[in-house]
Amino acid sequence: MRCAAKALFLLAYCLWQSAAFAAVTDSPPAEEAPGAERELSGFLKRFKVSGWLEAMRSMRVRSPHDAVTSRLRMRLEVAADLGPLYGFVSADAEKNWKIASETGVEPHEMWLEHAQAGWDVRLGRQIIIWGKADGVQVTDIICPPDYTESITRELDEIRRPVDAAKLRLLGKSVNLELIWIPVFREAKLPEDDNPWATAMTSSPGLRVREDETRRPDISLGNSEVALKASGYFSGVDAAASVFYTWDDMPVRRRALSLESGAPVVRLRPEHRRMTVFGLEFSRPWSDFVFRGEAAYYLGRYRETIAPDRNPSPRDSLKWLFGVDWTPGEDWSVSAQIVNERMFGHAAYFSAEEDDTLFTLNIAKKLFNQTLTLSNMVFCDVNNGEFYNRGKVEYEISDGFFASAGFDAFSGKNGQFGVYRDNTQAWFRLKYSF
Repeated sequence: MRCAAKALFLLAYCLWQSAAFAAVTDSPPAEEAPGAERELSGFLKRFKVSGWLEAMRSMRVRSPHDAVTSRLRMRLEVAADLGPLYGFVSADAEKNWKIASETGVEPHEMWLEHAQAGWDVRLGRQIIIWGKADGVQVTDIICPPDYTESITRELDEIRRPVDAAKLRLLGKSVNLELIWIPVFREAKLPEDDNPWATAMTSSPGLRVREDETRRPDISLGNSEVALKASGYFSGVDAAASVFYTWDDMPVRRRALSLESGAPVVRLRPEHRRMTVFGLEFSRPWSDFVFRGEAAYYLGRYRETIAPDRNPSPRDSLKWLFGVDWTPGEDWSVSAQIVNERMFGHAAYFSAEEDDTLFTLNIAKKLFNQTLTLSNMVFCDVNNGEFYNRGKVEYEISDGFFASAGFDAFSGKNGQFGVYRDNTQAWFRLKYSF
């Protein structure tokens, strides 16, 4: 994947150099230097540099009241209009005092795009967003998630870009989107040096060893392919899709053996194939927007809790219904219900047969929209667990924001309760340029 990113960057650089060379060779003689300078200045205007710089620090609410998050991040973005091509390159630099593995510099997006009347094509590492959900992924699964800091990051920060070719056919009433992903990219999970890493549980007296994750080889047969048709019909924005993919999350195959007379379970994490059929819609009405998504997972392998049972494929249906309300005076309210049902469930699966999540987000802007108060809560209905994020954000000047808030987790050992010791209060400064 790094080789593909470097090759794309080299291609963009060569195009830039070619255009610059053309601008110089086509310039007038030396006595007409002012015109040449204007031409060069016009060429440089084809490039736009932007980005942001962010510093964030948090404190654990529970003892020992240490930092859960402590990092400095920067993103640099360069967009270029090269005539028949439009290019975009972005890279991240981070210094992380809590998660050493996050410190470093790496490319983020890097793509070239060509557009014509009725169609366009984009090649390279890119973010692809599907769906209508707010903070929840149902059909929005083209880009794998980054759970380095669990779900405390904004969804825009959680998506990992993919190396893909995306072709869009733009019709009068229906648009088609075809995506080919030749290189698989998995979800990013917390590692051992991360305060968001969770310990693996096992039966008493049973030793567990886990091998390295087995990833799909790079080959044409291991490619991922997606197709989406979308359109606007009588006030309804609707879409249907199909995605032939690898599961971003690995499942663990088991091998039971004896070592020195003691039972040992060797886990071999691997990614398995599945097909996802999706539907989505949104419909505005008065001060409301009604929206929904549904995804049918065909043949998704499910993790088990029994040491002698390997993961098994089960179909499931995940759906979401949400409503956004803007009553005026800079208030906004968003509510969602998400449900996933597994077909052919058995007691040895780690996931429940029927899982329901409810979210509520309330926000209010004050002082000419320079101050934003917001609170979003996620409720695991089955287990009575909560994740609540409250935030206050103030725009000090154009592009310069200060925000403070808290991430509260409650419950036992479910999807939110497992992080209850990481309940934190945080402060962040961000400057966009």
